[in-house]
Parts: sequence; structure tokens; C-alpha cells
Amino acid sequence: MKRLMAFCLAFLLLAPALFADHANVMPARVGRVFVAPTFIMFDQQFDDDGNRRNAPSTSMFNLGFAAEYGINSWITGAVQWAPGVNVWSDVSDDVIVANPLGAIPNQPATLHSSSGGRVTGAGDVMLGAKIQVVGREAPMQSELFRLAFAPGLMIPVPGPNFSDEIGNSNPRVASLDNHVFGVGLRSFFDWVPNRFFYLNFYNEIRFFPQRGRFRELGFQQAAQAEALRHTTHTLTGGQAPIDVSGLEVNFRYDLTFEIEPTFTYRIEAPIIAFEVGLPFTYFFTPGYTISGVPNLYHLDLINPALRPALTPQDQGNVHLFTIGPNVSMFFMEWPVPMEFRLSYTIPIWGQNTQVRHVFGLQVRTYFRI
Repeated sequence: MKRLMAFCLAFLLLAPALFADHANVMPARVGRVFVAPTFIMFDQQFDDDGNRRNAPSTSMFNLGFAAEYGINSWITGAVQWAPGVNVWSDVSDDVIVANPLGAIPNQPATLHSSSGGRVTGAGDVMLGAKIQVVGREAPMQSELFRLAFAPGLMIPVPGPNFSDEIGNSNPRVASLDNHVFGVGLRSFFDWVPNRFFYLNFYNEIRFFPQRGRFRELGFQQAAQAEALRHTTHTLTGGQAPIDVSGLEVNFRYDLTFEIEPTFTYRIEAPIIAFEVGLPFTYFFTPGYTISGVPNLYHLDLINPALRPALTPQDQGNVHLFTIGPNVSMFFMEWPVPMEFRLSYTIPIWGQNTQVRHVFGLQVRTYFRI
């Protein structure tokens, strides 16, 4: 159970996408800057069968950022850093990571104490553009429908060095992102029957062609790699230790689908726009696979009871279905126009991931150049 928690933390903030939006684009030469403080908490997880099980109590506060600018009336450039930086985190329960049969020398059977752990670091950065194909000022003009596509590139930032955490009493236990290059495409379709309502269909697919290192996945994986290296080094007299740098991770891809009915209302004097949305979001990834895994059953010197604990395992499918009620207010006539958006993402069902509750605030500041 606790092993599953460490595996899934890498996907903590990837579903639903924090900046999923409608098919509109920014007006030409108008931009906006996002600041997105987000609080996440969970003490349960969905198992392989979708049942809720207890998990180490975890909470964290993340600060994300984004910026958009209207290149013309139907193309918007964007940079997004979400998840951004974890300002604070606490894994309050004991996260047990075993040292099987003392495989790592000079370390106890449990690699850190009940003081818990931390989830620190930063997420990767996305660069992209949003291109509106159908809309009021798009190449194909329409008042009833909006259609836009947003290709993007994920730029990795360095993640924690979990090998340095072995032996610490309050270690960093997980990373916020994959920390590899990726490419993605977001698709937006709006049906706008009147000025008080629109229905948005959103899809995002991301591919990760670059491989990651197994020991950089998290604290548990780094400990497993160290145990594997030390065990084979000891049992072969230093002649044939396993090269753990050859353990690579293929993150493959992930998918997000969302349907969001949104109700809008505008007060004309002063101009204040209200929106209330209720997105239904489904996230899926087949999980990562690991290459370069040694066949320990060919090493007769290794205790058979030790082999399963030393053998890295693929992740397996991750599913998550959530609803995320949100409300926003846009003060258009302020000296600097600003918009505030509050949201609460509620987990409904999932497999192999946490039952996480996400409270978000977006502060959007508008400018014109």
C-alpha cells in the first residue's frame, strides 16, 4: 500500500490539468499573467480494484505560474509552469521504505523514521501556442461554435536527488513531475447557444519520447536501486555489480478528457463578469515501464526471498475521475483588470492513485502592449 503511494506521487498534479480552459483566445496584443496557489491533501488511495485504502496523510502547498499573449486575433502564445514550486509539504505518517535483508549497508530495516517526509521541488515548464480555427474572429467565423488547438512542448527542470536522501530522518519522498522532454496537444471545442451558457469539450494528450532514470522517480525507487547495486556487489565479490544507471523509465503517454458546462453573467456598470463551471474530468495513463531490469534469477547467489524486493516493477494503469466546481469574477474596469477563480477538485473514482482533494485559486492580471 505505502509502496503504491510512492509510485503514484509523480502524477500528483497532472490530472486534472490546472489550466484547462475554453476555446477562446486572447485578443490581439492583450496578455494575462496567472498566479495559481494550490493546496492538495489526501489520506487515502485508490487500489487496483478502485477501492479506497488508507495512505500516509499528505498535504502540500504549490505555487504555479502561467502567461498568455495574443499574437493576433486567433493565435495566443503561452508559457505554463504548473505544477510550479512546492512551497510547503508534509507527509505526516511513516512512509516505510524497506531495506530488504540489510541489502544497503549501515542502514536500518526501515530507511527513515516515523517523522515522515516531504514532497519538494518543481514541475516542468510547458511552452506552446493556442490556435483558434473556428470562432468570432477566427479563419472560420462562427458565433455558435469555437474550436481551438494548442500544441506544446514540455521542458524538464531538474528534480531532487533521492540517493542523497537515504538515511535522512525527514527525506524528500517524491517528485512533482516526470522531468523529461515531452510533446502534447490540447483540443478545445465550445458550443455557445447564448450569452449566458456554453459547453466546453476539452482533451489533452502528452507523449514522452525521452527516457528517465529509475532512481530519479522517488525515494523508494532510489533505495531499491541502491539495494540492488549493493547486494550484487557484495555477493559477486565486487566483480559483477549491477549497473543501476542502466535502469531507464519510459513514461509513454497520458490522456485527459473533460466536459464542462459553464454559466456566465455580466453586470454592465461597472463591468463585472461572473462564471460558474462544473467540469467532469477523466485522466488516464498506462503508467511507466522500466527497461534494463536484470534477471536476478540467473544469479544463484541471491537469496530467492530477496529477488522480488530487488526487482523494479512497471507502474501499471492509472485512472482518475473528478469533478471540479469553480467560480470566477472578472473586474474589467479596474485600473489593471483582474480575474479571480476559485476551484475545488473532488475525486470520485480511480485506480492506482491518491484520493486527492485540490483547492485552487487563480489570480489573472491583464495587460495590453
